Amino acid sequence: MINRLLLLLRSVLNLGKAGISFSVALTAATGYLLSIRVYNPDVLFVFIGVLLLAMAASALNQVQEREADNKMLRTQKRPLLNGNASFRLAILMITVFSLSGFLILYVYFSLLPALLGLGNLLWYNFVYTPLKYKTAFAAFPGGIVGAVPPVIGWTAGGGHIMHVSALTLALFFFIGQIPHFWILILKYSSEYKKAGIKTIAEKFSVKQIKRLVFSWVVATAASGSLLSYYLIINHNPAFYFLQALSASLIIYFIYWLGLKNNHHSYKAFLSINIYYLVVMIVLIADLMVV
Repeated sequence: MINRLLLLLRSVLNLGKAGISFSVALTAATGYLLSIRVYNPDVLFVFIGVLLLAMAASALNQVQEREADNKMLRTQKRPLLNGNASFRLAILMITVFSLSGFLILYVYFSLLPALLGLGNLLWYNFVYTPLKYKTAFAAFPGGIVGAVPPVIGWTAGGGHIMHVSALTLALFFFIGQIPHFWILILKYSSEYKKAGIKTIAEKFSVKQIKRLVFSWVVATAASGSLLSYYLIINHNPAFYFLQALSASLIIYFIYWLGLKNNHHSYKAFLSINIYYLVVMIVLIADLMVV
């Protein structure tokens, strides 16, 4: 019995891409805390609501792309393909998690963050996902998926959706999605082609893609620096740390740009994720320190 439950839990976590969904929920929690400017235990409900919606979207994505996933080595072990999860379980999870996530955001906060959460799921699964098979530049509409969660948190905290701080947060998370997607192309372009997914590798050389990635990384770092100006930073160390962190990201990618092979692509991909995580930690820590 225990083994079955553990297997079920593992299948649900894999269907929901728990690691990625956790990161998405963390951006929403960050937006909420920055909106209210103090710690509030209700941040947990923002986190859980967005986590459930993100996991539902990931499970639906695996249902939608199971044929393409089966053609790529990196995705062939996903639960719907290796038999660890059934189609019925995926549909049940999508239904329960999406409804629960929506209701948590609506009941504990308001209709706006709940609609933003549901809208983001629909955008990811029914706009961005089909576009990947039609255009090499689907990363741009796909970037919206990363920009919305912090705004969900911001509006859940009572902040106005068009506030300059909310827009700056959204811009910061949007811009970073582009190099995030394109770095993976350097490593998996042949697999994407086999699965029928359009990528910029069909239009640009490796050197050109790396230059494009670098340009967007510089924009990411610049938007990260802007957070110090358009969000209230209470302490000078946090301000200077954000500037130094953004500069360090650019320096690393200058080094990466000069490499002649793609062996460091994963490290470059990881460095952007770490950058975002540290930025969120700094912003939250700045709020917590009196």
